[in-house]
Amino acid sequence: MKNLIVVIPAYNEEKNILKVLSELSNLNLDSIVVDDGSTDNTKRIVKEYIDKTTSNNNNKNKNNNVKIYTIFKSTNEGKAKALEQGTKFALEKGYKYICYIDGDYQHKPKDILPMFEKLKKKDADAVFGIRRYKHIPFYRIISNYLASVFMSVMVSIYALNFHIFKDIQSGFRIIKGDFLNDMYFGDGYSVEHLVALQLAKRKAKIVEEYISIEYHPNAISYITTKKIIDVVKEVAKFILHNK
Repeated sequence: MKNLIVVIPAYNEEKNILKVLSELSNLNLDSIVVDDGSTDNTKRIVKEYIDKTTSNNNNKNKNNNVKIYTIFKSTNEGKAKALEQGTKFALEKGYKYICYIDGDYQHKPKDILPMFEKLKKKDADAVFGIRRYKHIPFYRIISNYLASVFMSVMVSIYALNFHIFKDIQSGFRIIKGDFLNDMYFGDGYSVEHLVALQLAKRKAKIVEEYISIEYHPNAISYITTKKIIDVVKEVAKFILHNK
């Protein structure tokens, strides 16, 4: 599947990134790791894995079917900037589809192929992953539901086209490259929301597909009131300035 690449934002993922890369390689999927200024051993682990297993360097014993690209940043600028840089790189390389998964192994690479099949079968321009609630902590179920309702309304108003999202905050997505040119990713926690707004405005056909999700001690993120308020403010600001 050489027309698809997986963009992986990573920050201090020394305990998880190897599992992500290994499974992607087993699926023969190209990827790009955007290391967002990690202060642990993420960079070293990624470099060692590439040196041992991929065709980035000439070695007949390596996997000639897989390429792993890297962007190593010296400072931490946040997930939105990492996704923006990874997307720009992928488009410059000529990939037609870009998949986004997190580097903490909450998202399972095995779900990429079913998602891509759904996109092709439905002749869609983007497919968003839906996390199954039975695997999600209760507080996240509530926040995901409220965010999805809020964004369904905002997107429908902004794009003048009715949309219903079941899990707007899921970062596991596959999007056609044609719809990602000049995409604004923001610089905060609202990257998934802003991308959905712009895709709808550009008349992209968006479908959803259920995915696996694993919450584990090495992949912990916290939803705070401040983060929620920041997302609402960023979304409102974007809509007001991009009518």
